[in-house]
Amino acid sequence: MKKSNIFAYIELSKLVEELRQSATSDKLKEKLKAQAAYFNIIEPRYFSDALVHEWEGIVSFTKQKGARVDEDGNVISNAASNSIDSLSISDCQTLVERLNVLFEKVKNEFQ
Repeated sequence: MKKSNIFAYIELSKLVEELRQSATSDKLKEKLKAQAAYFNIIEPRYFSDALVHEWEGIVSFTKQKGARVDEDGNVISNAASNSIDSLSISDCQTLVERLNVLFEKVKNEFQ
């Protein structure tokens, strides 16, 4: 069985660690928005066949609203930041939990 790429493991570990520091805080949404680049950097191809759909589901969830644009069509906020901004605190906590579960699965592939 093909394991996830070490890049996915390392980058996901950084993301999860950053979010862990704010997991119960009212700053969780801001922390998620600050880390939103990870949803663009970590490509699905870096995950094993067993985990790729889980990552794609997370990314899809974080980009559901699309980018925010101004009246001239200029991007004001990318899709991930814009979508995360519209999430409730409960949704943010659920997203962090999904990321934690996925990270544990990726970590287990390397043990």
